[in-house]
Amino acid sequence: MGTIIRSICFCNFYNYYGSYEDNTYIFTEGINIINADNNMGKSKFYNGFLWILRDEVYDSDNKKIYPVNESYFKMMSGKARRESDDFTMGVRIVYENNGERYIVTKSVHCTKENDWLYNANIDVQHTINNEDNFIMDKDEKAEIIRKLIPYDMEKYSLLQGESMERLVDLSTLTGLENTINALADMNNLIQMCDKAYDLVGEAKKEYRAEEKRNNSADEAITSLQQDRDNHEKWIEDAKAKIALARQELIRAKEEEQRFEAEFYSSKKREQLRYEYESEQNKLQNLQKKKENLEKSITSRLFDENCPWLLMGLEGETSDFDDFRIALSRALAQKKIMENPDILLPEGSPDTPSLKRMLERCHCEVCDREAPRDSEPWLHIKKIMERPRKAMHASDSFMQYYGKIQKTTGLYETTIPKIAEDYQAYMNSIFDLDDQIAAQENVVEQKESEMALVGAGNTTPEEDRKTLSGYNQAKKTISDKNEEIQKYTGKINLWSDKLEKVRKELYKRQNSSPVRKAEKLYNDMQCIAQMFADTKERIFTNIVNNLQTVANKMYRDLTAGNQTLGGNLHFEREDGGTVRVKVVDDKGEELFGNGTGFQRMKQLAIVMSIISSKENNQSFDYPFISDAPFSEFGIKFINNFLDIAPKVFRQSIIMIKDLYDPDSEQLVLPGGLEIAKRMQRNELDGTFYVNYVEEKADSSNLVTKKKCYSE
Repeated sequence: MGTIIRSICFCNFYNYYGSYEDNTYIFTEGINIINADNNMGKSKFYNGFLWILRDEVYDSDNKKIYPVNESYFKMMSGKARRESDDFTMGVRIVYENNGERYIVTKSVHCTKENDWLYNANIDVQHTINNEDNFIMDKDEKAEIIRKLIPYDMEKYSLLQGESMERLVDLSTLTGLENTINALADMNNLIQMCDKAYDLVGEAKKEYRAEEKRNNSADEAITSLQQDRDNHEKWIEDAKAKIALARQELIRAKEEEQRFEAEFYSSKKREQLRYEYESEQNKLQNLQKKKENLEKSITSRLFDENCPWLLMGLEGETSDFDDFRIALSRALAQKKIMENPDILLPEGSPDTPSLKRMLERCHCEVCDREAPRDSEPWLHIKKIMERPRKAMHASDSFMQYYGKIQKTTGLYETTIPKIAEDYQAYMNSIFDLDDQIAAQENVVEQKESEMALVGAGNTTPEEDRKTLSGYNQAKKTISDKNEEIQKYTGKINLWSDKLEKVRKELYKRQNSSPVRKAEKLYNDMQCIAQMFADTKERIFTNIVNNLQTVANKMYRDLTAGNQTLGGNLHFEREDGGTVRVKVVDDKGEELFGNGTGFQRMKQLAIVMSIISSKENNQSFDYPFISDAPFSEFGIKFINNFLDIAPKVFRQSIIMIKDLYDPDSEQLVLPGGLEIAKRMQRNELDGTFYVNYVEEKADSSNLVTKKKCYSE
């Protein structure tokens, strides 16, 4: 029959100021709604259940769960704390479990001296024959409290806001399997299977012991027993390796699934990074090429073959020779006048003759007197003291210009080509500018493409890690499948051999005790296999029905919306796990559904599993949720109210979506319609609205309630 909460009441607990009687909420089977605006006690109401079940409360300031012994001061009613230094704070729940009535009260006596002192207390009462009996044993108290909602059911029974989106852990392959085992009462069957295999082990030990007690000297039997034991050990070892390989296979598939969402994006980012670097290198090469071309201007000005410095000198080369000859003549004449005796005609006086002329002061060439220091005498002296070596060719101004003259013929044909060469150079510059501009656009386009796939939000190392992780997971999956296949083949071979050995042993071992022990061992194996087959059959039936039932639940819960939420698709994996995803009508996976659809998907899976149970197709414990419909709208709420009672015997929902502070009745029309349905007995449950008579902050806040379903 499960658990039904009959009432919850508060005493000076947060904004629930006053006695238990002042703050009592009576519940029934069906839908029980506590409708309240912000800061009017929804989360505090939920904290009452947390305190009873976990000794924890949710701190809305820090958005974390804290132990109650660290939160007493915040849990106290601000108004009670202001008015008194001695009062009691507490929560009381009355519930029925399998027809038995229990009352659980957790309270703290608060007194203030220099500081606040707290004395916590737990009272548990069990009603027997209409008489409330106090439970004194600590362990028995804890056991009774856990009857309200067992530990393994809390995840599906006690939900707060966004935790609805994590009802089923779909991020792992075993998450849905674990949910099915818990909600479909499979855990008890799994425990029975484990117990049956333990009994198989015990029967096997007894069988082996009986063989030893009745052991004969027959070497053939001994050899067969050894052969049997070897094959059994090999098979057991192989099964253990298969089990380990399947676990590793599941982990690898989970890794693949985890990396898969980012794999293609990471692969695209890595490809774009490579393309970007390649295009960036092309741009840098073009820029470098232009830079080198611009640096060559100086060498081009003085290039021997085509010197740009001579640009515009067309026709000037023909005049160069005339200028050179005239200049050479003028320079030669000047040098002769300055040094006329540098080179003398043949037959001229030698140095001794010139010396004698100077000493005698008489010119023997013209036979005239040449007095000392006269002009003729000085001329003779100048000739005598002339340089004795002729000028080198390299020092000859004539020869220097002669070299230039020899090259003017080349310049005559080169100068007209300088403008053409210059224009070709500038065209190369302009062409590089165009190529650089075009390449810059390519680089910018690659940057835009990288931004679209989020390259700025991840590092190359992170993407490489994703690619490596995904590829490693794929390799592990392949390796483990091969390993499983290999050991499965070996088990088949060894099993055939083992069966032959057992038959031969059975013929040879005629001892009655051995035969009985063997029969017990074989019978226990059959029983264990029956349990395993039953578990597999039930699990398979649930999975097979799950897709149909879950999609009906999903459609019913999301009905009336402008968009479709897709279809739930369940896949049974080789290792026995189950994968679920949302697909469109073509079977392609859908992503990006809104919060409402995400929560309804989770709820649909849970509700469909419960509905697929073999016997009792309802949830045996209260479904308690704080603000599950935020941002959902009235359609989601009404859908839930229509569907939930078919699965959850009792739902207790704290919401604000039906509250209207501007209305005299404090309820939206949709909420009033729900209340009327309850009044007309069309919908089982209760409808409470929390309100405040006068505005106040949390230190002086007093929450009142009104029941609209009566």
